[in-house]
Amino acid sequence: MKKLIHYIVLFFISSMVLTSCSSAKKMKQENILLKTEIQKRDNIKNTFINKAVDDKLITPITQSQTGNVVFDSLVNAKVDEILSKLNTAKNSGDNSYKLIYDKLKKQLEFYAQIAQTQNENTVVKHEKIKTIIQVKKIPVLVKEPLSKLEKILIGLGILAILYIGFKIVIFIRKKSSVWA
Repeated sequence: MKKLIHYIVLFFISSMVLTSCSSAKKMKQENILLKTEIQKRDNIKNTFINKAVDDKLITPITQSQTGNVVFDSLVNAKVDEILSKLNTAKNSGDNSYKLIYDKLKKQLEFYAQIAQTQNENTVVKHEKIKTIIQVKKIPVLVKEPLSKLEKILIGLGILAILYIGFKIVIFIRKKSSVWA
């Protein structure tokens, strides 16, 4: 009976050795920098509004007067023909222009309408930037391979368990054997 208790105690000790190897988790603290920026600005906003422009330009076209009536009429007819091809008008939103040649008045007329414009200018008067740097230590689990000593102890624990198991089997066979 003492031998059985001896084997059981040996079994528990070897179990503790086997399970205690590398059971403690190794922790390492890692520093992490946290950076926070706080910005405060005082802005001044200036708005400039330009009024609308309504413009008109009239240019008289002088007639050719060389003294030769035939030549003057041909030149004036050709000038009228060329200038009448300039008639154009464009519109875009509140903006528009128009170029017209009036044959009866013998004048070139230009009309322009430009809408009001608005310019905004923002000036930063005061600016404060505050940077907060925090160092936070965060535990990180380190997975390292087993050392040679740990491997040897695990092997010895396994051998001890096998030896004890073998002895227990032999002991049980002796006690329960019919031929004993």
